[in-house]
Amino acid sequence: MTSILRLVKLNVGGTKFLLNYNIIKQSNILLDEYEKKLADSSTDIKGDESDQVLDIFVDRNGELFQDILEYWRSENILANDQEHLKKLKNEAIYFQINGMIAQIDQILKDSEATEDDFDYQVIQHPFNCNYLIKPSEGELKSFEHDATIVTGYTYCHSHNAYESKLVIKRPKKKVKLNRN
Repeated sequence: MTSILRLVKLNVGGTKFLLNYNIIKQSNILLDEYEKKLADSSTDIKGDESDQVLDIFVDRNGELFQDILEYWRSENILANDQEHLKKLKNEAIYFQINGMIAQIDQILKDSEATEDDFDYQVIQHPFNCNYLIKPSEGELKSFEHDATIVTGYTYCHSHNAYESKLVIKRPKKKVKLNRN
């Protein structure tokens, strides 16, 4: 009967973790690495094996691995930034954490905004005519806490009289209905 070492020193991309075996066995990748390392070091282990600590190196992103540990401990994904979530999904794919992958996919899907999610409005520019903010191609500027400047323009409605307008977009207010 093979005894299981209970503590594992895991070095993920230079970030070190001290983990319990129960955490390691949640990933087939880590479990395989653990078993290989255990087999390689079985001749070096002396005395009470449950007191021994095994060292494993995994060439992945250590910062993102902290989020993976949080998921294993609580099944929560704390990140909400889309770029971070996409990177985290790649790590979850590597570690073969299907539940986490599905949860990230759902978060990303829920966060995708479509044009139907916004209202557009043309407003009088709140500044002087000669001070007009024009975002560069594709760039959106913050305007108010929930509004974004899409474009700005100045036009002449009479001789030497210019008027500035902005086109802004705001997320539509979503109403949640209670269905009892």
